[in-house]
Amino acid sequence: MKQRVLTHIQTIAEDKHLVIALSVFSLVCIGLIIFLAFGIQPSERQVAVHYTSFGTTNFYRDKWYYLLGLIGFILIAAVSHSVITFRILKEKGRHLALAFAWFGVMIMFVFLTFFFQLLKIASII
Repeated sequence: MKQRVLTHIQTIAEDKHLVIALSVFSLVCIGLIIFLAFGIQPSERQVAVHYTSFGTTNFYRDKWYYLLGLIGFILIAAVSHSVITFRILKEKGRHLALAFAWFGVMIMFVFLTFFFQLLKIASII
């Protein structure tokens, strides 16, 4: 098992462009976690955590610690995206893995705008 992991890491380390893409992805994820960690402030009031146009009310409220789940989501997304990128590199080749890695960077920037607006609505920034 250990040898398989080391072999995969060596395969990725040989591809400079993939290392750069995964490094940028990791830095964006770390930046999002830091942004959320400093943006969430504990309070007694309930904050808007969900928006929908289908319900009777558009904003659903919950306690502030519900927003900590977003940090968990980023961690799970970062790990799973990296593992899937490794698998795509192994199964389908370099070009698709590289495109998938950069797609993950773009998705994290979309999450950044989403999280910023969520914290703005919650009035805790």
